[in-house]
Amino acid sequence: MNKKREKGYLNSFIPIIVMGITSMLIQISVLRLLLSTFSGNELDIGITLSFWLTWVGLGSYTGVRIKLKHAFALSFILVAILVQPTVFVIKAIRPVLSLEPGEMVSFPFTILSTAFSLFPLCFVIGLQFPLAVSYSGDREAAGRVYGLEALGAFMGGILFTFVVSGRVGAIELCLFLTFINILIAAYISKKKILTLLFILPLSFYIGFNKIMTSLPWKGMEPSRIVESQYGEIAVIQIREQSSLYGNGQLFFTYPDLPSEELRIHLPMTLHPSPSKILVIGGSLGTLKEFLKYPVEGIDFIELDPKIVRVSLELLSMHEDKDAVKDPRVRIIVEDGRRFIKRSKSATYDLIVLSLPPPSTAGINRFYTADFFRETRDVLNKDGIIAITLPQSTGYIGRSMQTANGSVYNSLKSVFRFVEVTAQEYGGIFASDTQIDIEPETLENRFIRREIYTKHFNQYILRDAFSPLSVDYVRKRLGNIKLINTDLQPSAYLYNLMLWAEIHGGRALRYLLEVKGLHIVSISVVILAGISFLTFRRRRRVVYLSIFTTGFSSMSLMLAVILAYQASYGYVYEMIGMLTATFMIGLWLGAYLLRPTKQALQALFYLELMTITLALISSLFFRAEPFFYVLILLLGLITGRQFSTANLCLDEPEVAGKLYGIDLIGSFLGAFIPSIILIPLFGISHTLLFIVGTKAVSAAMILSLSPSFLTRG
Repeated sequence: MNKKREKGYLNSFIPIIVMGITSMLIQISVLRLLLSTFSGNELDIGITLSFWLTWVGLGSYTGVRIKLKHAFALSFILVAILVQPTVFVIKAIRPVLSLEPGEMVSFPFTILSTAFSLFPLCFVIGLQFPLAVSYSGDREAAGRVYGLEALGAFMGGILFTFVVSGRVGAIELCLFLTFINILIAAYISKKKILTLLFILPLSFYIGFNKIMTSLPWKGMEPSRIVESQYGEIAVIQIREQSSLYGNGQLFFTYPDLPSEELRIHLPMTLHPSPSKILVIGGSLGTLKEFLKYPVEGIDFIELDPKIVRVSLELLSMHEDKDAVKDPRVRIIVEDGRRFIKRSKSATYDLIVLSLPPPSTAGINRFYTADFFRETRDVLNKDGIIAITLPQSTGYIGRSMQTANGSVYNSLKSVFRFVEVTAQEYGGIFASDTQIDIEPETLENRFIRREIYTKHFNQYILRDAFSPLSVDYVRKRLGNIKLINTDLQPSAYLYNLMLWAEIHGGRALRYLLEVKGLHIVSISVVILAGISFLTFRRRRRVVYLSIFTTGFSSMSLMLAVILAYQASYGYVYEMIGMLTATFMIGLWLGAYLLRPTKQALQALFYLELMTITLALISSLFFRAEPFFYVLILLLGLITGRQFSTANLCLDEPEVAGKLYGIDLIGSFLGAFIPSIILIPLFGISHTLLFIVGTKAVSAAMILSLSPSFLTRG
């Protein structure tokens, strides 16, 4: 009998663990694809997670009512059928909207396309949890299924980070997941004939690439697309020029001699004797311009080895090929910030940022006051950091003024001297030594050096540093009081402004006027109403607790992910590992910890743990391993709260409802912080909002029976 029971448990364990593995692999793949579709805008992480959780929650509620004999097996077949079309729909968003590479998707279309593309697949994934509980068929099944699914999700995250990422494309991965789901359906139903369904994904896979190549690109075609662990790299070729895009953002165009000369000779002329140069990002075509000076060495840094490989393959001019072989040049494949942190001594005369504008947190981390403090430590006494931001002619618009102004003020908060060019050039330069921008001095310096250039000349210096134009830019940027930091990146606010400008609608424009007092007032009214409706009502209090658990765990998870991105810049690669760590925490909390007889008391103490974790979480942002410790603790508390809430109500049919309520809370916990709290008020204030929300649900538990705290 025991052997039969063990075999039954094994038969139920395998499908549930595989369900968690495939669900996590699909979620990470979809998240990365949507990030690339929406130009690497990390705000879409919250939007994607919110709709994912909404549709999964809806599916969970529906799944409770399904009583078909082979419903669980059928759910795997439906997942298998829907995975590939979902990827196709996401890949088709930009071509169908006729968007140029690098063009931003408006806020309404971001919302609509995310919701539409995710609905069918996520709804079916949501069906699987209650169907798995029914399939397991015992009183304690809900907690075990929750834990096993989390364990499978952990395994999926590990697989993605260390096996799949950068090696297997999204289309190939989805084909493999389709096969796995069909096999599990055959295993559960004991019907081998289901394996004939393999023909469907194979047919779709064969036709997929043909369909994608027929979609419109406004007359442009990618000459190559490379999947990297850091994102999708696309090269668009128009005549003799190639433009390299990373996650939809333009990194550089090659060859582009006018831009290359301007980006290099302007800052090189500002320094009286540049010898040791550090270049972060950009085109390898700029190296030949640096080598026209008597420099001692040039360190060129790029995080993604595949971008370096593609960049080397693009080089077509002999002088560019010779430049990368010059013994004074070092091409370093490493994160720029990490490299600078490791460089303890003052080394460089000039640091040149050749990066896209700070429209994502991954790039914005090179434009923060935190980063500028790090660069100051590696600059020589008269060293200069040179930045080029988006240019404008005639008038600096509000979104550009906000983004550029926050960078300008961040530099001023770190360096003693900050100078700018006329707005048409977009240059900002900072140093602890006075920078001479007197046009005549710079002209004479450039002429004395006898540097041969085809497009750049001394007259550009007179135009770039025209006193009237420089004063205008300095005044416009100085009117912005924001300081760009890792924990309050201006990139998020900048993206909200861009969305509002490109058909964002009135809602976003009103949102940009929201003040902290407005958010506090609205929150107090809502939480007071919730307290009135739940006060001393056991079932409602437990529902509220699990709702706020979903909200707080997802909000805190999102805050940690965005803080990680701000600090390290490669969340695209590590999202699988971060999510896997959360999932193993869920498993530990839901499955390994022993159930308690005093469930309500335990739920209250878990509320206090969440509050404490949110309060001290910023202390974990100081080193990369601490992020994983924080997420593990968050997952452990969250998983334990779900199991404890089930014990508080002690009703078998309540598991699906609690799961759905948890997911609805998670939807709001992903959406509200990503669209309102983090862009407008930063990560630190978002953590305080989580504390306030959890404090209300803790107080409601206490209202049921204050005396339980004193019981043994």
